[in-house]
Amino acid sequence: MRRSSYAALGQTQNASSSSAVSSSPASPLPNRLLTAVEVAAFIGCHEETVRRAYLRGLLRSQRFGVRGRRFHPPDVLDWIHRGAPTRVP
Repeated sequence: MRRSSYAALGQTQNASSSSAVSSSPASPLPNRLLTAVEVAAFIGCHEETVRRAYLRGLLRSQRFGVRGRRFHPPDVLDWIHRGAPTRVP
């Protein structure tokens, strides 16, 4: 009985993880809070540009520790759609 319950648990975890991957939107950003350096690398600008954007209120940020800021991926994508300074590849 124990062996079958572990097998059932493993099957449900595999099924849920595969459905979570397939149901995620086509976004290259990870599903976690991002630093200013990571946002700048994704957009293709300098990290100071990202910092100035949240100081001006153009990009929403969340306090992370005493001096740190982190950004939610949907807020970054919204900033891009509103006209963030990006480099053309």
